[in-house]
Order: sequence, then C-alpha cells, then structure tokens
Amino acid sequence: MTRPEFSTAEPGAPLLPQYCPPGVAATEFDPGDFILVKGTGVRSRLIRLGQRIRIHGADRKYVDWTHAALIVDGAGTLIEAVGTGVQESALDRYTGKTYSIFRITASDEDRAEVVGFARYALGQHAKYGPLTVVSIALALLTGSKLTFFIDGQYVCSSLVAHALERTGSVFDRCSDQIAPADLAKYFDPAQRSHLAASG
Repeated sequence: MTRPEFSTAEPGAPLLPQYCPPGVAATEFDPGDFILVKGTGVRSRLIRLGQRIRIHGADRKYVDWTHAALIVDGAGTLIEAVGTGVQESALDRYTGKTYSIFRITASDEDRAEVVGFARYALGQHAKYGPLTVVSIALALLTGSKLTFFIDGQYVCSSLVAHALERTGSVFDRCSDQIAPADLAKYFDPAQRSHLAASG
C-alpha cells in the first residue's frame, strides 16, 4: 500500500488527526475533512478481519478503522454510505465510539468540490454498493487488482476516496477498492513525512 500523490498547486498533505475516544467530541474540523471510525458491530468485525488478511507488518495499526464518512459543514454534518445507501447524519452519532478527524489541507474551492460531490451522491439517493463490497473483499483476500462495481453505488470508504480526488489526491488503485485502513495509511502524517523525506 503506497501513499497517494498530491497536487503541487494545492497540497493535500494532512494535518494531525484529532483522536476522539468514546465520550469525547471533536472540536476542530472543516467541510471536506473526513472521519474514520473503529466500529464494533458484526460488519465492522468482518471489515477488520478482511483488512488484517491483506495488511501486514507495521501497517497493521491501521486495520482497526472500519468506517469512513465526510464532514460537509462546520456543524459536523456527515454524508456517509451505510447499508441503506448514502445518508446525511451528525458527527454526534459517533460520540460513543472511537473515531478520528482527518483534516486535509486544501483550498476552499477544493473543499467545496468535495462537499459538492458528497451532496450530489446524497441527492441522487446513491445506493450502498454490495458488488463493491465483493470487489474489495476479493482484493483483500487475494491482492487482486480486478475491480467491479455498479456506477453510482458506494461503500463508506469509496465515497470518501471519490470525494477526496477533488482535492488532487491520486490513489494507487481505483477509488472503489479503497478500504478504511487504506485511508488511514494514506492520510497518516507520519507516512507523509517519511515520503517527503525519502523523495
């Protein structure tokens, strides 16, 4: 798993994530930032297992992140892909869980593009992508680069990845195959610093 490349005009190098254990609410975020959540339900456990099969070594620290959602305003409104499709919700719903806010560096125009994409998916009543889940599972289990999905359907992390492409982020695989653990690694400031030092 490698880091995405970022536009030199509007760098996407992330700021330090804000870690929020259960009972702690995030205090700093902007439209276009995103959250990663450490889920505890059955689906989250399956996602974690799949990520652990593919991700080894030092990168194992990222596999506990099992859900992703976009922040679309200063009040903490989220747009996320869940089992019932792309929905709007509130950041407060995750106060009882462990999550982190990943704060990107992007222009106001790029942030507006991220939010605009999320609101478009919401307005289209985009469905949750079960075929995308199968594609990601195949990639997790076999390392396959084969991707299959239905256009306009998303899982949580693919919705976030598609939106972040509007900031100049370029991922090393199709956005439909990006898992929550991938986002955690791609936007880990320590990884970005290491990449910059070695580049």
